[in-house]
Amino acid sequence: MTQRGNGDMSMLLLPDGIGIRMMRSSDMSQVRALHSKLLPIAYPTAFFVQLLVQPQHMCLVATYDGKVIAFASATMETRHSTPGPLGSSDDQDRTTGAGAPRVTLLTLGVSPEFQRQGIARRLVHDVVQRLRSSCGTPRHESPAPPAPSLDSTDAVILCAEVARNNSSGQSFYSHLGMQRQLEADKQSGFGSKAHTCMVLGVMRTVPVS
Repeated sequence: MTQRGNGDMSMLLLPDGIGIRMMRSSDMSQVRALHSKLLPIAYPTAFFVQLLVQPQHMCLVATYDGKVIAFASATMETRHSTPGPLGSSDDQDRTTGAGAPRVTLLTLGVSPEFQRQGIARRLVHDVVQRLRSSCGTPRHESPAPPAPSLDSTDAVILCAEVARNNSSGQSFYSHLGMQRQLEADKQSGFGSKAHTCMVLGVMRTVPVS
């Protein structure tokens, strides 16, 4: 399934005064505090260190007036095998071509006062785009066409884990064109008792200034 509105640049514009950049070591205390405030999982220090030092991991932050107000962390793998109807090897070959990279969203959150302004959508787009570039995956130089073909080389398998009782989160991913998988729900790690499900879809990035 393709991402809805993928070629509509207006859907990726940020509100005035908000910028997106890579997380720095000096941001860690703010990013950790925001994770604790917004997410039901207690992430260890090692999780945030990994985002800083591992080349296939990345965390982007959105800032306003010098403060971190949102985050998106993800990891990318170039070869994958995911069970389930949409995530099966045959299905991925049909929709993105064999060997399409896979990006897994690890965490995503926006401070309540900045929600519903397109910040989360832009963070997801940018972390996918930057991971592709930093990991050496070829990308198109020209702007994406209005209706890209399914075998476009800038397609990425995108997946995320979301709490079963997080209806707003599931709705957000649905609007990105991601579908809930038919696999059994599971209990999240890091000592959390939040039961989660997987969502998965296909995303195509477009150049954004």
